[in-house]
Amino acid sequence: MHGDTGGLSHSDVKNLERIYRRKVPPNTLIPDELLLYICRLSHELRKQVAILIDRKGRVTHVAAGSDRRIVIPNLGQRRVAEKRLSGLRCIHTHLRGETLTQDDLNDLLLLRLDAMASVSVSADGTPGKITLGHIAAGREDSHTVFDPAPIAEINDLYMGLIETVERELKSVVGARKVSGEQTALVIHVSNLPKQVMESSLDELCELARSAGITVAERVIQRKPVPDPKYLMGKGKLEEFMIKALSLGVNMVIFDSELGASQIKAIADFTDLEVLDRTQLILGIFEKRATSRDGKVRVALAQMKYLLPRLGAKESALSRIRGGIGLRGPGETTAEVQRRHLQGKITAYEKELKALKEKRSEKRKSRIRSGIKTISIVGYTNAGKSTLINRLTGSDVLVKDLLFSTLDPSSRQLYLPNGELAVISDTVGLIRNMPETLRGVFRATMEELEESCLLINVVDISSDAYEDHLRVSEQILQDYGLHNLPRLTVFNKTELLPAETAENICRRHSAVGISAANGAGINVLLEAITQKLRG
Repeated sequence: MHGDTGGLSHSDVKNLERIYRRKVPPNTLIPDELLLYICRLSHELRKQVAILIDRKGRVTHVAAGSDRRIVIPNLGQRRVAEKRLSGLRCIHTHLRGETLTQDDLNDLLLLRLDAMASVSVSADGTPGKITLGHIAAGREDSHTVFDPAPIAEINDLYMGLIETVERELKSVVGARKVSGEQTALVIHVSNLPKQVMESSLDELCELARSAGITVAERVIQRKPVPDPKYLMGKGKLEEFMIKALSLGVNMVIFDSELGASQIKAIADFTDLEVLDRTQLILGIFEKRATSRDGKVRVALAQMKYLLPRLGAKESALSRIRGGIGLRGPGETTAEVQRRHLQGKITAYEKELKALKEKRSEKRKSRIRSGIKTISIVGYTNAGKSTLINRLTGSDVLVKDLLFSTLDPSSRQLYLPNGELAVISDTVGLIRNMPETLRGVFRATMEELEESCLLINVVDISSDAYEDHLRVSEQILQDYGLHNLPRLTVFNKTELLPAETAENICRRHSAVGISAANGAGINVLLEAITQKLRG
């Protein structure tokens, strides 16, 4: 219910204030005399009148709007993410005979009201029929609306209704907590072509799956200019949050990098955990890093991401911040946290410098030994680890997840001509790489500088394989590696018709293989030998 509340005279305000003195019996939606009073008042004012009543029968809020709409007063923090009710019910008048509107139902859901009721005011100012709605558990529409009925029937219907609704809601939450499942609504907001938006959202869903999050729903909003506060329009965000309520999700993930003020505004508006694309990837990196170098780089990236966002809502950053800082004399928590983070960042940067020097010495030792080095690069989840296992008979971790391998791993490879080489797997590449994450990749990219050959692996079965190839080539160029000898390999050819796969490989001058079943591996080994010999 939305509208203005101005234009009331002093006597009108006094009449509204008299409502606060009235008591409502338990298990009664609204008594006859109070209903009659607000209908007569609404008729005289030619404005909608709304009252909110708590479970002790006290009138807590009174408001008057226009003849068409009304604004519910600020009720404080929403509890969208919780499956419990606010303890308040709203009864308001309608002057045009309408039942509950979509705005009414939106307020019911977003404010977690016990119930929402609208009463039709007759031409003589007496109450007409009442339409009652309440939140429903485990249903996608998330509310139940009863047919309009006289006040006596509605009061009978209301008796014991809220206890039943809350019991059902608690059982839904209990089942979800036992399962420990994290579910999310994923949102993409941009003005890009539809195919690009869909492809980017596909990747975000895969990232969520890699992080152990179930995607309940995916939504796209086309918006030429992002909203500086909510990224999308407030009305659209409200619509999406109602969808989140109906699906029972506990977080919302945006397919872009959010600023500190946006995280805070969205988290305050929805009371859901808010993640952006960068934060989601950082969470995956934290799970995957095993070496000291990888752990330090991920921690450093997390801190640099967090530093400008210390003012954001605590729950929105809880996945990456850990226990940071204590309050000092005369300092705010944010100031202490910022100082503590700066100290940590300095210490980690020093450690990274020492680790870089160690890696440099190892590379020099390999060069002196005369052993040629090969590096496998490519888009994440293209099958790089599967390929290195196929070529070397090793057991590098293989999972059908994005970024299943974060730390580089090296294995010995014997070529068809008997020569020994060292082949290394690397972290997968990804489009729209945020600046915060580039440092995580830098260690891997430094290893590539001394490679004799780069093998760029592409998943030929992906609809976006050309885009993946372009992104990989662009990132190699960004890191100054585009002049190194390179061999393009299209993997997963078993998932396409043979003729289709052959045509694609021929068009891109690539070698087609199936790392899963070994098809084309001998051809690949010969191509590697030729490239190294050249």
